[in-house]
Amino acid sequence: MKFRTELPVPKFPFQISYQDPILLLGSCFSDHIGTFLSKNRFFVHSNPFGTLFNPVSIANTLKMTMDPEFFTDDYRYFFDNHWVSFAHHGSFSHSDENQFIKQINQQWSDTKAFLEQARFLFITFGTAYCYRFIERDLIVANCHKIPNAQFEKSRLEIDEIVQIYREIVQKLQQINPSLKIIFTVSPVRHLGDGFHENQLSKSTLHLAIKQLTDNKNIFYFPAYEILMDDLRDYRFYAEDLCHPGENAVRYIEGIFADAFFSQATKEKQKEIEKENKFLNHRPLK
Repeated sequence: MKFRTELPVPKFPFQISYQDPILLLGSCFSDHIGTFLSKNRFFVHSNPFGTLFNPVSIANTLKMTMDPEFFTDDYRYFFDNHWVSFAHHGSFSHSDENQFIKQINQQWSDTKAFLEQARFLFITFGTAYCYRFIERDLIVANCHKIPNAQFEKSRLEIDEIVQIYREIVQKLQQINPSLKIIFTVSPVRHLGDGFHENQLSKSTLHLAIKQLTDNKNIFYFPAYEILMDDLRDYRFYAEDLCHPGENAVRYIEGIFADAFFSQATKEKQKEIEKENKFLNHRPLK
């Protein structure tokens, strides 16, 4: 008897090696896999502008990386004695405007150089819901604790997401023709939006990605299905019952490795894992 539905390891017409630069952007999957790859000493640049959740903000990150002039004054805002960016995580905020701009420009420069040589770009959508700063009619990546009344919440449409990313992909392929783009949908449930609303959001993201994968260089990795259909039991979740627990994260990492790593890459990764355990070992006193 089977007591769970095991997801087959997805197949891709390429493999990731230790020589391949990998850029990851978006929601929690990008953070988890970015950490996994970094610990195992892959050539990784993960969420350089912070964790991003909605497709528009992730797209804006790519637009600004390719063209810094896209970062207009509308994205800069002075609040609570700090300059903040509506395109970045709160870690970029600073009380000094010059220092604020300097650290953003440095990150853009580093990310642009990485993007131009990257072989793989992983993009994880977290939610189709977004917040628009009413004063400037601007979809934001982070509300920076500005009062809720200044924002309007809405759900992106499938066609809207598809149109944005078709344009983005075209520009990306111009600057890096060999780039492979792998989309994922975060399995983390945003129950603050509501149970039914969360389903609508995730469905919107899946349907948008389905249309985008008609491009030969665009693929989908089923992180969402691994947790929701394979690891259905709540023992695989964290205490909030929305985020994956540690065992689930390790399981998804294993499927990721089986899907993308060659045998030689797996062997090297296992050697590095052993080295890391040895280096992190603290002898008993």
